[in-house]
Amino acid sequence: MPRLLVVEAGAQPPISNDPVEDWIRPPVSRDDLAARVAVLQNRFDSNGVPAIDSTGTLSFGQHSVTVSPTQTELLRLLVDRFGDVVHRTEFERCFALQTLVLNRNSLDLHIMRLRRRLQPIGLSIRTVWGRGYMLENAVPAEPVAMSSASGI
Repeated sequence: MPRLLVVEAGAQPPISNDPVEDWIRPPVSRDDLAARVAVLQNRFDSNGVPAIDSTGTLSFGQHSVTVSPTQTELLRLLVDRFGDVVHRTEFERCFALQTLVLNRNSLDLHIMRLRRRLQPIGLSIRTVWGRGYMLENAVPAEPVAMSSASGI
C-alpha cells in the first residue's frame, strides 16, 4: 500500500528504500499533495504484483478481471512466478493431476485468450521461445530522468 508520511518541522525525515513510501513537511498545498499522491500511486501500480483469488478474480493495481476456472489454474502458476518463465511442462504437470488434458494447442489457445483478458489491466504474457511463458507488467516502469541541473 502506498504511504505518504507527514514529518513535523525539525524532525529527521525517515530513510526508506521502499519505492511506494515518501514523506512531506507541512504546510503543503493541495496541488503538491495531489502530485505526491499520484506519483506514489503510479509507482505502486507499476511495481505491484498481481494476485488471483479462489473465485478466479485477478487483481493488479486498482484493476481486476475475472477468468474461467481453467485460466485461473494457468494464472496461478504465472502469478506465483511473476516476472519469471513458467515452462510448458509445468503447465502440463499441473493439469495432469486433474481430469483436463492440456496439449500444446489447447495451452496456446488458453494463453491467447488470457492475453486478451489481461491487456486492459496492464498485464501481458510474453512467450519465451523454446521454454514457456512469462507474466509481466505490460507497461515497463519509466526510467528516472537525470536532472539537467546536476551537471551530468
